[in-house]
Amino acid sequence: MKKAATVPRKTLVAREDLLNKVSEIAKDQGCSLFELVNDLFQLVIQCNKMGFVLRQTVEDCRVLELAKSSGFILGLERLWYDMVDMAYMADKSASLKSWFDSGVWFAARYDIVNSESFAKFKEELYVFTWNAPEFVFEHEGNNLFVRVTSPRFTEAYSFLFASFLVGALETFGYELVNKEVLRGMIRINSVRNVV
Repeated sequence: MKKAATVPRKTLVAREDLLNKVSEIAKDQGCSLFELVNDLFQLVIQCNKMGFVLRQTVEDCRVLELAKSSGFILGLERLWYDMVDMAYMADKSASLKSWFDSGVWFAARYDIVNSESFAKFKEELYVFTWNAPEFVFEHEGNNLFVRVTSPRFTEAYSFLFASFLVGALETFGYELVNKEVLRGMIRINSVRNVV
């Protein structure tokens, strides 16, 4: 009778709270702690081979899930810009209103009176707007300056995205002072309404 091969094992030290939680997860998934820990090690090795860091991979998955639950869809960027341009040329005022209303809707998802919610809004907007290499919010007293640049934005997309931003900012209590929009560049100056 052939003897079963034994796999060499090594002892690892981990925080007790983490070990307990991972043990619960293993139980919920119907596997042993040994199996789950080895799966985790294999994932770390696989991510490393692909040039990824596991923490960043998990964050990227979180972002995609957040975008999906927030009403976003994935699409081809070039096709998106083409469709935006066609809609803008067909009915400029209706397109601008639709994007403004979408900005209002997007901002309304946050607790408007909570200052932390504006920070969360900005954070998520940065994440969802990965096609803009420069996206800056600067505060000076009650004034808020927003600057967005992307060489890939079309002129129509630049105007429509600016309308989206103005709608969102108005929802947070900012009043438009002025805006400058050119192909691939948006500058918005707004002031917070203080009651």
